[in-house]
Amino acid sequence: MTTALGTGTAAQAQSYAPVTVTGFNQDVVADATGTTLASTTYDVDGSNGAGYNFMAPGFVTPSGAAPTRFLPATGIVTSAITSGLTYQLASYSANNSLRLPLTGLGTAASGTLTFSTPRTASVVYVLATSGGGLSNVTPTITFTDGTTQVFGSLLVQDWFDGSSPAATGLGRVSRNTASTIENLTTNPRLYQLQLAVSAANYTKPIQSITFSKAASTTSGAANIMAISVAPSPLAVRSGLPQVTMQAYPNPATDALTLQVDDAQRTATAQLLDLTGRELQTTTVRNQQAVFSMSSLSAGVYLVRYRNDNGSKTIKVVKE
Repeated sequence: MTTALGTGTAAQAQSYAPVTVTGFNQDVVADATGTTLASTTYDVDGSNGAGYNFMAPGFVTPSGAAPTRFLPATGIVTSAITSGLTYQLASYSANNSLRLPLTGLGTAASGTLTFSTPRTASVVYVLATSGGGLSNVTPTITFTDGTTQVFGSLLVQDWFDGSSPAATGLGRVSRNTASTIENLTTNPRLYQLQLAVSAANYTKPIQSITFSKAASTTSGAANIMAISVAPSPLAVRSGLPQVTMQAYPNPATDALTLQVDDAQRTATAQLLDLTGRELQTTTVRNQQAVFSMSSLSAGVYLVRYRNDNGSKTIKVVKE
């Protein structure tokens, strides 16, 4: 079993990328005009759906009250404890939390978030909170080759008064017909978990992450809200000597096409800057991938092709 890092900053400066995932099972953010019951599917912290919810800036109660404390309008949460790390919350008008409910002894719960585009990582960052008490979750990363990396049990702190929050002072609203707003300045809170990917798995694209709550403990309701990653170090990414690839036109001005001689079905292509920061990611279809270059500054960039067996990188130029 591999242990995971807790909250805190990465050991060295690097770039981070929010990851689009599917698998959220509840909408815990009130975002429309009217009762919270109409714009959410469950609460953050209760066992019967009658607790409290987060709020979007556009939420208005049936009596016409609007919040002054709320989640960011863009859905982008900037970590307060790791410089440069951001998370992208899911749409406030759809399911936006992988909610693992309150559990008692003998009751287990689990859920899976699947990466829309599989990708490698050296560290996976999880934005989460717990309602109705502390939670303990056990993450398992599944890679596209079917192998897994299991982490130890991680503590998710209660959304009120926990230490070292990634974001705080977000406000809340009761999930009932009254929809009472609480514009709190230090609560509720979101927290950050770090999953350190083993070096042996740096070159394996991540397919999904499963979060489990054991049946042997009593805990609150865990809410997994977003995923971001730090990329694998360029130095350890394996090459694909048998794969040939070219980009055209190179130099490019508007669109750049990557042509790959490889029959691998599960493959992605990424456009990076020279620091390794990911700018665009796309799925390779019919051995081709297309990137938009029009908004980029003139200079040298990297295009990385990645399949289940490794990756290969070439330089391209934007005029």
